[in-house]
Amino acid sequence: MSDKTGISWTDATWNPVRGCSRVSEGCRHCYAERIAARFCGPGQPYEGLVTRRLKVISDNEQRMEARWTGDVRFVSEHLVDPLRWRKPRRIFVNSMSDLFHERLTNEHIAAVFGVMAACPQHTFQCLTKRARRMRDWFAWADRHGDGYDLMRFGPSALLTCAWEASTGDVWGDDDDGRCNPVVMDLPNAETFGTLWPLPNVWLGVSVENQAAADERIPELLATPAAVRFLSCEPLLGEVDLHAIQIPDAERGLRFSALQRHHDDRFGGSDTIVDWVISGCESGPGARRCDVAWLRSLRDQCAAAGVPFWLKQAVTAFEDHGRKAVEPSMQAKRAVIAAGPGSKCKAGGVIELPYLDGAQHAAFPEVTP
Repeated sequence: MSDKTGISWTDATWNPVRGCSRVSEGCRHCYAERIAARFCGPGQPYEGLVTRRLKVISDNEQRMEARWTGDVRFVSEHLVDPLRWRKPRRIFVNSMSDLFHERLTNEHIAAVFGVMAACPQHTFQCLTKRARRMRDWFAWADRHGDGYDLMRFGPSALLTCAWEASTGDVWGDDDDGRCNPVVMDLPNAETFGTLWPLPNVWLGVSVENQAAADERIPELLATPAAVRFLSCEPLLGEVDLHAIQIPDAERGLRFSALQRHHDDRFGGSDTIVDWVISGCESGPGARRCDVAWLRSLRDQCAAAGVPFWLKQAVTAFEDHGRKAVEPSMQAKRAVIAAGPGSKCKAGGVIELPYLDGAQHAAFPEVTP
């Protein structure tokens, strides 16, 4: 948990869950694994959640690799951290895990939503690779959450889950006279609202290539959310957001995630992606990200009027106006370069770079 972060599209991170497991190509060089591996020793926060092993890269090269064990841990002592942050901010939820991991119970997820409901001053950005579990959780909540009646009582019922998750007690068990610390910290505990879906919670899915887009975007569009977004980082291939495969349909039957449509399978006629983040992979073993892939997403978003955020990219130059090449070659014009507001990092990576002379750092507009 941190009320400061180097992630450009958010203001803070909040990690009430630790640990994860790999599910797709986008996980191969997971930054969270590398960070967790530094704190996995005895008595440290990620003990038992990540391992370190020596990986042979070639005959002359070996590298220490971090790997999630697949276990996850609900960190109840950090559940209510956002309640103590009075200044409004954007908060990336579970930057070191996945809120919809299969080893979390529905009640654990509801507890996190309860705290988000209790903090209307903040905007929570939830990003997952487990889009089906996310959709299934909302379906569970719609079926009254095994007695919590989440849809009828809204955030107050979610807060019940938060109380039980943080204390281990069943709501109402006050035999020892303790006060409920969650309720005590609530801003306007009696009136923080019953709107659903929560207007201050944005839901997003990671999309590293077209296969991930076809798998996860339909699930996202079928999930209730105030704002839906994509994180196309690390971008490992070209992604056409106007050609998303319809689930369980004949091959070739596709739809646009950026244009309003009239198919109830994707949440109704007003359901589209509201925001797109993109960027290259960074760190040891980073894979190539073609400038053309970034341009394609930028242009798709521009044509549809969808905000686009280019988080990071590797310095690249134009070779006689035809293709991007490595900067060590004879180059004519920079197509990805640093500028005002950018930050240069290791490996030639630029945070908030300029693509074709323009920086792209647009947030979605949210109507109160």
